[in-house]
Amino acid sequence: MHVSTFLLADHAEAVNGKLYVMGGAWNRLGAPAFPVVHEHLAVGVVIHVPWEATNTPHQMELRLIDSDGAPVIPEPLLGNFEAGRPPGMRPGDEQLVVMAFNFNGLVFERAGTFEFHLLVDAEEKAVLRFDVLPLEGAPTPG
Repeated sequence: MHVSTFLLADHAEAVNGKLYVMGGAWNRLGAPAFPVVHEHLAVGVVIHVPWEATNTPHQMELRLIDSDGAPVIPEPLLGNFEAGRPPGMRPGDEQLVVMAFNFNGLVFERAGTFEFHLLVDAEEKAVLRFDVLPLEGAPTPG
């Protein structure tokens, strides 16, 4: 099993096996001051499930941590998925599992590097790193 798509966006939806993304594929957020509330942040995911892993339940976990390894979201997002075998699927084929996670009002206490970690069946499959930076020219508190 592998992940081919793991990206940040302003909004994402998984509909009928397709990933719809608005304002996607970025890795930097600018903030005028800290803490900052980012109103719209989404993560789009495409997991490739090989034939031998279809028709089997799998557990998914999505974590967001800061550069010190501390969780930004108190509890990881947990979920289950199962990719079936449609008629005609052969050994060697794979199924795609498409997911979208939208966060509203995500708080970043300070500037730094942050990471989303995607785990499937307790095994890390992908890491998505991004920076939250002070906007240049923004007034400095104090």
